[in-house]
Amino acid sequence: MKDSTRFRMLIILARHYLFHSDRSPKDLNNSLFYLEQSNKITEIQYVSNLQAERMHVKAMHLFITEGFQQSKREYLKTINKINLPGNEEKTALLWHELATLVPMREKTGLTKLDCFENMLSLYKKSGNKERQAWVLKTIADIHLVSGKFNLAETELLQALELYKAIGYKELHYIYDLLSVTYRYKGDSGKCISYGLKAIEGMETANDSTSALTFYSRLAHMYKELGQPDKSIEWYLKIFDNQHFKSTDNLYKFREARLFARELINAKKDKEALSYILDIKAKYKPIGIYSKACLTSSLAYCYQTIQQNKKAEKYYLELIKLSGQMEQGNEITANINSEIGQYFINKQQYSKALPYLQKALNYSQAANKPSFTKDIHFMLFQANSGLKNFDSAIKHLLKHQQLKDSMFNETKNWQIAELQVQFETAKKQKDIELLNKQNQLQYSRIEETKKSRNITVAIAVLLLIIVGLLFNRYLIKQRSNCKLEANKKELDQKNFYLENLNIQQDKLLKEKEWLIKEVHHRVKNNLQMVTSLLNSQSLYLKDNEAKTAVKDSLRRMQAMSMIHKKLYLDDNVSTIAMAEYISELVDYLHESFDNKNQITFKKNIKAIDLDVSQAIPLGLIITESIVNAIKYAFLENQKGIVEISLDLEDSDLVLKISDNGIGLPDLTNKTKNNSLGLNLIKGLVKQLKGSFSIENNKGVHIIIKFIPHK
Repeated sequence: MKDSTRFRMLIILARHYLFHSDRSPKDLNNSLFYLEQSNKITEIQYVSNLQAERMHVKAMHLFITEGFQQSKREYLKTINKINLPGNEEKTALLWHELATLVPMREKTGLTKLDCFENMLSLYKKSGNKERQAWVLKTIADIHLVSGKFNLAETELLQALELYKAIGYKELHYIYDLLSVTYRYKGDSGKCISYGLKAIEGMETANDSTSALTFYSRLAHMYKELGQPDKSIEWYLKIFDNQHFKSTDNLYKFREARLFARELINAKKDKEALSYILDIKAKYKPIGIYSKACLTSSLAYCYQTIQQNKKAEKYYLELIKLSGQMEQGNEITANINSEIGQYFINKQQYSKALPYLQKALNYSQAANKPSFTKDIHFMLFQANSGLKNFDSAIKHLLKHQQLKDSMFNETKNWQIAELQVQFETAKKQKDIELLNKQNQLQYSRIEETKKSRNITVAIAVLLLIIVGLLFNRYLIKQRSNCKLEANKKELDQKNFYLENLNIQQDKLLKEKEWLIKEVHHRVKNNLQMVTSLLNSQSLYLKDNEAKTAVKDSLRRMQAMSMIHKKLYLDDNVSTIAMAEYISELVDYLHESFDNKNQITFKKNIKAIDLDVSQAIPLGLIITESIVNAIKYAFLENQKGIVEISLDLEDSDLVLKISDNGIGLPDLTNKTKNNSLGLNLIKGLVKQLKGSFSIENNKGVHIIIKFIPHK
């Protein structure tokens, strides 16, 4: 090769060793060699259309020889040089190269996020949807690491839509990131749903590269939800030896540690110990963290089966190892929490606190709600043991808040116990105060007696002189005593009434809380059933059975959304239909209209409905819209579905219309006697309303009923 052809080939080789390798010293030397070879081709020094390529060579050369800051300035010059209409793809590639050179922790000046946002803008101009989706996924990953979960969710869903629009098949990495996002957001249902989609996509694509990660995340999620049987099922997939590599030593011991704890949670204590001993016999831990994981597992297993001497031996070894481990990582935090629990079990509470605090600092910074919840509970135990009740109850309340957000029980006996301790301490103080007041009152009574005796003596001496005045004085005293007695009686009645009002307010608040709790538990139960049906559907082979399960999931989701809103809103008896119907339609659109061929128009008035009418109405809307999505439009046919809810006189009117192909034959009752139609009719009867269906350039469903006041 000669001249410009040789020049461009040398650049390709230099880029390969700089951007598509481990960037080891050997790789950097190879890249530098080819860059210097390109600079020796004198024939191209004055070719004007190669000026940008020469600037690119200089930018790469500066990074290897002088560092990032010098290279960055030359890259920005090169980008400004070629940033012209038609050059969007080339410019985007330069931004990508620059993004890989930016230091990971760079927070000021030009960051990785800035580079990817510039790439996204350029790919939008060029219309490259696949690269748009990839950049969106990368930006979402950055936001996920920085804790901006809502932003990451939006970007990942946009990337997913772009991939689907171009028929991209390998969606499992998007699903995996969505699963992680919803785990951090505390939405376990969506977390598990997308985790299962990731595994399904991975198996379909026959890509086991990230199998360990996908299986591990599902196992951990079920562990956090307190479902050890499901967690064990996924851990067993992790420990299929074909997934492990020789470099996975730490991963093997870390996951073995977590797996053993799930076996113990499932009451399989001896099986857990046997498994850890087998791992110890087959593999040698490499490095301090692998040793710590193995030692921790042995200590925990021996303690569970009450072989305390062996457990003590391994716990003491674990304490020594913890001093050699760096803070700020998950394994160190887990080891610190276990040492803290060990000291709590030994009632050495002051020794437990520093280890637990280190674990808490990491878990809060890394946004690990399940781990944070457990640490707060151990801090509650330690502070309770040290009689630090103020600190103890703060940690217990934080533990309970995190526990509630993960769909567990909302109250715990420890709160009641600690409250009793506080009430006891408070009553003890009140008793001491009353004793002091009694002593003071006794002193006053004694002084009053002395004063009265003196007064009586003076009165006797002056009885003759002041007889009439004394008589008037006695009458006045009697009147005052009666007034005092009446006043005390009134005060007692007022106090009694105030107590009644306080009790009434308390009962009303408890009633409202209980109603919300009922809705919360109903929602949790529905989500539990939804998760079970989702899991079961993976094993079904019959399409009709799968369809039935999906229909059931859809109806349960419609009811679950109502109970969720009732739990979150202040009003526990009515549903804001505009917001509810909008969320329901968006959910159905996302679930069924994968090709995005249907446009939904909503005209929902701001109407609040009683829950007894909102649930049937939600199910009617669900059935009608799903039927429209499935049957109203031909393949690839664009369509419109309109939903309106309005008051006409005293009736509430729901209209659902589509401009699709319509029903084949309304007069044939046999064909139209489907489960969905029967369900709608039954729900309309439950609403005590009327139901009509028209077949005129599409299907038009009209339901009228009188809303409860």
